[in-house]
Amino acid sequence: MGAFLGYIEPTRPLIDWQLLQQLRWKRTREAMAHEGIDAILTNVVDNVIYLAGWPRFRTSVYEGSYGALFLREEKEPVILCSEGDARGLLQDRFYPDIRVMPPTQARWPEPLKKAILDYGLGKAKVGLDNRMQASLYNAVVKALPEVDFVNVTPVLNRARAVKNPEEVKAYEYTVSLVESGTNAAIKACKEGWGRYTEIEVAALANHELLRRGCNTPDIWCVSGERAAPVRRYSTDKVVRGGELAVIDGGAGFNGFKSEFARTVWTGGRPTKEQKRVYQTVYNSLEAAKAIMKPGTRTSDLERACLKVVSAAGLEEHYGGYPYTGHGIGLRAEAFNVTTRYPDMDTALEEGMIFNLEPGIWQEGVGGVRIEDTYLVTATGYRVLSRAPYEDSLLD
Repeated sequence: MGAFLGYIEPTRPLIDWQLLQQLRWKRTREAMAHEGIDAILTNVVDNVIYLAGWPRFRTSVYEGSYGALFLREEKEPVILCSEGDARGLLQDRFYPDIRVMPPTQARWPEPLKKAILDYGLGKAKVGLDNRMQASLYNAVVKALPEVDFVNVTPVLNRARAVKNPEEVKAYEYTVSLVESGTNAAIKACKEGWGRYTEIEVAALANHELLRRGCNTPDIWCVSGERAAPVRRYSTDKVVRGGELAVIDGGAGFNGFKSEFARTVWTGGRPTKEQKRVYQTVYNSLEAAKAIMKPGTRTSDLERACLKVVSAAGLEEHYGGYPYTGHGIGLRAEAFNVTTRYPDMDTALEEGMIFNLEPGIWQEGVGGVRIEDTYLVTATGYRVLSRAPYEDSLLD
């Protein structure tokens, strides 16, 4: 892997990107060996980033241009890219085997077949990512009838769930950047109510993220009646005083994706019901944190939240999603924190990073979501998101 490290900034923590990638490969190869898988083929951009460390800086322009063939017995992956990226990758000495793909995926099966055969995998066990486009997935299977293709997505999900120490450092830095956007939105809601629309609040936040080098910024703001029930998009509604405003979303940086949520009191005297809703959501997070440690089941985290909400008599207003949290890293990832779907239930492990996001949406009162990001440690957890809570709504 080449030595190209990306952006340079004096305040950034020193991250060993080569070590980060080598630790990812080690974890992936161990998982492949356990399943008897010889190679992995994917063009799903976040899995390409995980296996190849590329493209960290441009992750959503055209996902079909990115692909990787990862081999258990080879030192480095094969990069599958568009013609526009190939020369830069060669100049950066990223990997020795960089293959230019045709411009449409209808033409991809033949070059993918050639890559697999070039590495002697014509009768091997190859993992295909089932998040690939169905037409491409089926065409590859048809083109190589003697290959034992298996669904590798669960293997990748398990590998990605636990972060190595370099990934943790990189992710913490991404969280700190997203906080700058969230804090800009909080300031606008508090100091500029009656002055800004929801769209303008979101624009201030996302401009801050772009200014700091983030890509795909997508912070949104909803306020007042639009937050109960919640709508996940901003409008030209003016953010007024005496409202609860929900700020949610985030951005990408260096391939990682951070997002979390805060609910802001815009000013004036809150009602008892508004304080009750906020306090209940806050207390539900505290209840989940009390049992957060390696070995805790994710379903038990949601049960802890639901118990608090039920005791407050607000269970009919709880939710918004079919889960109370999710893994996070290169995107919002498997696993989900939910009691509804037993197959998603997961035991926490040291090194996992995930979000909890309980929410209550009570019409006539307002909506509240508080979402934080947690790193599971050997003895418990560490909160990675540090944007302020709304102290004026807490007893």
